[in-house]
Amino acid sequence: MKPLPETLARRFLGHGEGLTVLAFRMGALGDILRTLPPVRLVRFALPEAKIHWVADDRWVEVLRDHPDLDRCFAVPRREWSRLARSPLLWPALVVSVARFARELRAATPDLVLDFHGNLRSGFLGRLSGAPVRLGYSGPQQKEGNRFFTTHRVPAGPQRMPRMERNLALVRTLGIPAEPLPGGGLPFSVPCLKAGRDLVAGRIGRGRPYAVIVPGASAKQAYKKPPAGLLAAAAGALRSRGIVPLVVHGPAEEADAIHAVRASAGAAALAPPTDLRMLAAVVRRARLLVAGDTGPLHLACAVGCPVVAIYGPTDPQVNAPWGVPHAAVFPPGRAYTGVKRADREAGGFEGVTPEAVADAVRDVLDRAGRRQPP
Repeated sequence: MKPLPETLARRFLGHGEGLTVLAFRMGALGDILRTLPPVRLVRFALPEAKIHWVADDRWVEVLRDHPDLDRCFAVPRREWSRLARSPLLWPALVVSVARFARELRAATPDLVLDFHGNLRSGFLGRLSGAPVRLGYSGPQQKEGNRFFTTHRVPAGPQRMPRMERNLALVRTLGIPAEPLPGGGLPFSVPCLKAGRDLVAGRIGRGRPYAVIVPGASAKQAYKKPPAGLLAAAAGALRSRGIVPLVVHGPAEEADAIHAVRASAGAAALAPPTDLRMLAAVVRRARLLVAGDTGPLHLACAVGCPVVAIYGPTDPQVNAPWGVPHAAVFPPGRAYTGVKRADREAGGFEGVTPEAVADAVRDVLDRAGRRQPP
């Protein structure tokens, strides 16, 4: 990669004074959470810099009030998608994009960190007016993103873990990537209290509990682990005196009820939760069991040990991070790191309930009698 401009290097030496950084990771939940630790490393190294995050409007709530961010720009993706459906609305789409670009330019960014690596992030990064736009080359970018970046991190292997891919941008800035911090998500006292009350209302106050996540978004329903595997996790947790609490968000209640019934009374059903409430509940859990979905990485971000059940997604690319964990996936499955190919290779066939139960016991043993703060 060609050297960064000398003017930028001088600002790094000055702890980022006078420097404005735009971090692009627009979605989805798990990807945003896996980008938080690298962005926090930038904040630790450059405490005087202004750091702004660019995310889709659907996900800005995750980043609201984060202490390491100065601002979050909400990309009006839902509006743009609506306007893009009809040629008659394209003039309004152009006006909306131009308005958002003006907001980005008004921040006078010096540096774009394009963790997203697609056409949309590259285009918006270019419209921001930032003179230095750091992104990826090779398989770590797509849709022609490389044509919008001025500096590109050399391509790593196709199956590079997402966290390592994100840290590659940080290392290019000369910032140490260790030790890896957590997500640093802020919690208000009322939110933490509400989380404790939610758990107490289902299983009683003061009892150790774990969280089981059976659902996934409608577009990623193929990531849902079979109920029998979740039931095995619930049984292993109960054998250790830990109450499994099955959580769910919008449109996921049917999956949660199915998982509870499959557990034959081992698991309890939680009321519906939003992301803030889920984070507060997971923060004090002994363990979280889930497929390759956003809540898995939410647990990593708040320091909760995890058991991840993979089938149609690569357990190496999407590996948990920063906490005691175990990954369960079909033995002998040859993953490629290419989403479509891995999905077409099969689902959860070959993953046994015994393997999931063993993983639960293993992580609990390694995590010890963890008592969250």
